[in-house]
Amino acid sequence: MQDTSDVTRRLWSLCSVLRDEGVTYHEYLNELSYLLFLKLADELKIEQLIPRESRWQALRSAPPSEALATYEQTLVSLSTAKSQIVREIYADSSTQVRNSASLHKLISEIDSIDWYRAKQNGLGDVYEGLIEKNAQESRYGAGQYFTPRPVVDALVKVLKPTGGEAVYDPATGTAGFLVAAGLFARSMSSGDLRLVGNELVHDVQRMALMNLLLHELRAEIANVDTLSQPPMRPAVDVILTNPPFGLKGSLSAEQKKQLDFPTSNKQLAFIQHCYKSLAKNGRAAIVIPDNVLFESGVACSIRKVLLDKFRLHTVLSLPTGIFYATGIRTSVLFVSNDGESDGTWFYNLRNGGPTYGKRRQLTDRDLDDFVTAYGDDPNGRSPRQPSERFHYLTREEIAADGERLDKAEKFTNDSLPQPGNLLDLTHLLSSELETATSAVESLERILAAYGLSRPSTETPQVTSE
Repeated sequence: MQDTSDVTRRLWSLCSVLRDEGVTYHEYLNELSYLLFLKLADELKIEQLIPRESRWQALRSAPPSEALATYEQTLVSLSTAKSQIVREIYADSSTQVRNSASLHKLISEIDSIDWYRAKQNGLGDVYEGLIEKNAQESRYGAGQYFTPRPVVDALVKVLKPTGGEAVYDPATGTAGFLVAAGLFARSMSSGDLRLVGNELVHDVQRMALMNLLLHELRAEIANVDTLSQPPMRPAVDVILTNPPFGLKGSLSAEQKKQLDFPTSNKQLAFIQHCYKSLAKNGRAAIVIPDNVLFESGVACSIRKVLLDKFRLHTVLSLPTGIFYATGIRTSVLFVSNDGESDGTWFYNLRNGGPTYGKRRQLTDRDLDDFVTAYGDDPNGRSPRQPSERFHYLTREEIAADGERLDKAEKFTNDSLPQPGNLLDLTHLLSSELETATSAVESLERILAAYGLSRPSTETPQVTSE
């Protein structure tokens, strides 16, 4: 049987068909989203939603010289289709392909895949594999929208979203958290969840809708700026989110109105939106950059709210090198709206383990001990035992140190660099350099397509006379 990873690799290899035309990885995934929806509509039992003249068969049957014109007309037709899901996926759609023969080749290659067998293993896994490939290859762009699946699955396992609950991701990205939550509830036979999200970037919202659809899940994904929206009403039961890192800029008057503590730091704005959207007895897991744990000013004020008006019961320190978009240190805040904090548990997954990157990727097994230590209670109230990685500080101890929460890393011999870890780090830095070089080359191809070139960065040679 054709494994989904084989299908993913084959689809991703087809990117080379379009690379010479200056089509970026992100644009290629968009093209695949448009084409795969048409190809798989019959498997998804939704082909009746597509006008007959816009279906896969019509596109596949077009001669090589007419494939591009047929495809462009198809995109226009589908963007105004009667079906809401079809309109959402194809709204403002356009193609970056300029060569009809190249497009025809791509269509033929997609058509030759045994999709019936791929469906037996999960069409959603194929598409999610493509999203991960995109993140790996373009970590300075689309990679910011992808959270590694082992992290997503671990957070879902401990929060245990249950049928009938509303699960919200205010920075939906490609819907990894919502898909995992929906699949978890399905596996537990607990009933359907209400899956809700916001995504600012329309192309990424499109990928989210496709990801959910191919996993046979339905969700409400709005193409809006979360920070301009009021808190969710009715408030939601579960929040799972990884807001974009490194975003700063002046907020509009409308955005400032929504915040307890106006700030140009959008990560801090997202955290405020989250706690204001959480229902009584609701629970949240929020991925944050580590500076949120120790900065003064607004960051400190927000930590104090989370500790005094909510129950910030757990902080998980994540390893470096696991996020495709950035090498920034990250942690996860676990917050429950069921009282104030008596103290906080800190789990250190960062030190004493391998260095993660392309050569050694994070797996579910790496997070198994954390899931066990967290306990069965989704609000973090299970009895816990301290360990080398897991320790507890009282509310008074945290207050005595300026409300700082960067306490997961205890100084032990395990936290000192070991030769093996240094070798892994060397491999990681080499991989980062290769990725950056690839990104520059992609940009140069795009510039060349417009008759432009990158300014020279060579340092003038100084000669002595």
